[in-house]
Amino acid sequence: MVRHKLMTIAALTLRIIESWMFGRFHHLERMYIMTFSLDIKEFAEKTKRNVNDVKQAVAIDLFGAIIKGSPVDTGRFRGNWNASIGSPDLSASSNMDPSGQGSTSQMAQTIETSTVDDTLYISNNLPYAQRLEYGWSKQAPSGMVRLNITRFQAAIQKAIAKLPK
Repeated sequence: MVRHKLMTIAALTLRIIESWMFGRFHHLERMYIMTFSLDIKEFAEKTKRNVNDVKQAVAIDLFGAIIKGSPVDTGRFRGNWNASIGSPDLSASSNMDPSGQGSTSQMAQTIETSTVDDTLYISNNLPYAQRLEYGWSKQAPSGMVRLNITRFQAAIQKAIAKLPK
């Protein structure tokens, strides 16, 4: 939605600048248009940065909660959560991470390199991942992913509230 608004504002700005270039505005109007154009550019840059900050904060919050909410026996399941950009990471490993700190750290590093246009994924490709998500473990009878998806809107509001005014 923000992208659409910025594109609309950018298109309007281009039309105003084109008119200005062809001399259709008074001198004072030209100064206002130049200032307006600079303000729009600054707004667009700030908004894009803020959108990316919110996106990254929400992803780190939700993905971290998924990892932390994962049931633990040996720690292999927590050690196999993979964050990726652009497409799901389909790998599985023998990593043991009972605390989830290693997976959470890797996930945060991956997300922090993302841009506003990137699609982020979290995946766990162990053969029993789907069973755990659907209540196979008494430690996480409501799953991990489904449970945290319900927090999505609250996570967005929380991240927006932390932005500088």
